[in-house]
Amino acid sequence: MFYLWSGILNGNREIGGLTNSQMITYYVGVNFINFFIWYAIDWELNNDIHSGKVSNILHRPITIQRYYFNKMIGDRIANIIVLLPIFIVGVIYLILVRQTNINLISGILFIISLTFTAVLWFLFSFIIGCLAFWFENLFFVLLVKDVLISLLAGYYFPLSILPDFWKKVVNLLPFKYFGNYPVNIILGNQPINNWIENTIIELGWMFVLYIVLLVVIKKGLKRYADIMG
Repeated sequence: MFYLWSGILNGNREIGGLTNSQMITYYVGVNFINFFIWYAIDWELNNDIHSGKVSNILHRPITIQRYYFNKMIGDRIANIIVLLPIFIVGVIYLILVRQTNINLISGILFIISLTFTAVLWFLFSFIIGCLAFWFENLFFVLLVKDVLISLLAGYYFPLSILPDFWKKVVNLLPFKYFGNYPVNIILGNQPINNWIENTIIELGWMFVLYIVLLVVIKKGLKRYADIMG
């Protein structure tokens, strides 16, 4: 995708308000975010529920959601250790060649948003994974979900290139926080007032999904207990 957009944006052309250099930063950013947050909790839940591994987890002195959340944190820390040197070198390079306007403030705002994004991703993916309590196999559901989320999060292309109607639709959904929105902080397209507004909305989505998670896991575990006896 990077080479495709680089070819389209040769010279001083812009698409969706992004120049060639900004598109480079965009794709570096979304790939970093993808590597950081994309923990396949839904796939793991699907396998653990149908294999019976969940029964062992339920006997531990910890809630099932806390168990998987801790697993995600451990996995993400490992990813950060691997990725951090590459990320630092990449940021320094982009700053030196003046392809990004990142500064201390935007860096802090980005890290805060990325942390919230990781939590939002966990809540959403955990809810999807819990569908395995009711369905035999979620393979195709999860496959389609991954493609749709990649599309709506802006992994394939910046959401700013969408027509106005579809921009409004996407803005009503939480998926932009999985990629497009955090990258726009780095690009300098999120003034502090917009960042505050979007952060409040993101926190609202986190609250809603957390309530949904509690309801779904309660009903799912009851069904699981009934089936397993």
